[in-house]
Amino acid sequence: MAMTLKENSLAALRHETYDFIPSHFDHLMAGFGAVAGPAIEKGPMGGGLDGFGVEWVPTASGAGFQVPVPGQHQMDSETIVDWKKIVKFPNPAEFDWASCAAFELTMGNPNEQAIEFGCGNGPFERMVSLMGFEEALMALALEPEACYDLMSAITDFKIDCMPYIRKHYNADIYTNYDDIATEQCTFMSPDTYREYIKPLHTKIYSAALSYGMIPIQHTCGKADALIEDFIDTGAAAWTSVQPTNDIEGILQKYGRKIVISGGYNTTGRPGQFDATPEEVNTEVKRCMDTYGKYPGYMFFGFKIVNSLDPQDNMRSVFQLIQSAIEHRKGVPVNF
Repeated sequence: MAMTLKENSLAALRHETYDFIPSHFDHLMAGFGAVAGPAIEKGPMGGGLDGFGVEWVPTASGAGFQVPVPGQHQMDSETIVDWKKIVKFPNPAEFDWASCAAFELTMGNPNEQAIEFGCGNGPFERMVSLMGFEEALMALALEPEACYDLMSAITDFKIDCMPYIRKHYNADIYTNYDDIATEQCTFMSPDTYREYIKPLHTKIYSAALSYGMIPIQHTCGKADALIEDFIDTGAAAWTSVQPTNDIEGILQKYGRKIVISGGYNTTGRPGQFDATPEEVNTEVKRCMDTYGKYPGYMFFGFKIVNSLDPQDNMRSVFQLIQSAIEHRKGVPVNF
């Protein structure tokens, strides 16, 4: 009997044998990723304050996803040393997780799909939301110990949220959204990541496993220099891996140790909103044929939608989903 979408995806993430090339779209996306996610992290849908007092606003260039209001920062690279006096942490017990989960779980079929909870604002990204990218990176260079202490407190907050996520979402997967790279390289040196961020990712993933959730590292951009570090942290997968990375080389060497979710050229022509169906299909087929033959590959991609209309984003995603279903058929995985 063929595996269900849920069985197939979870088998891949557990590095077991699976029936067909899994796709990120096989999951029921909850939390950040499908919508804004719990307001405690990125504010309510449509914009507003999160649990930390950061104001978020939806942007057309980001397909309606929300970003901190520019210029409204709580601290900078000088005041980072006083973060304990400045940063106010919310109490997870006071947030209405039940209502949030009830709404988000209607976006798929929890019985047939693996439930993936996307936790926006990993330790580094949360620090960025409080300071802005420039000041956060300057602080990481000038006051690394203060940054580590703040990110460590953020990590503890993340872990404090996990029992509520597991209880109300019954999540199979926990994805830590922590973008630490550009399309060319990581924001910080690999050594800085290893000393100040990697231990925190490791702690988050260990906690996720203890709550019965499979941990995934989300990092866009070129971060293949850290592939062995991602494996060390206990992440079962890395998403969304763009072709600026040596995806085929990673799969050949590490495909039995970590799942690579991505492959689609999101920053090239296939990732543009007006990409034709032919361009999309050609790129999806390239991903399936090139990467899908290796164990440890999961298809994922997205198109850059410049719109606040959620229907525009849904149409774009639906096109990729349909193409992925069509082109993964008949591509054998060489276990």
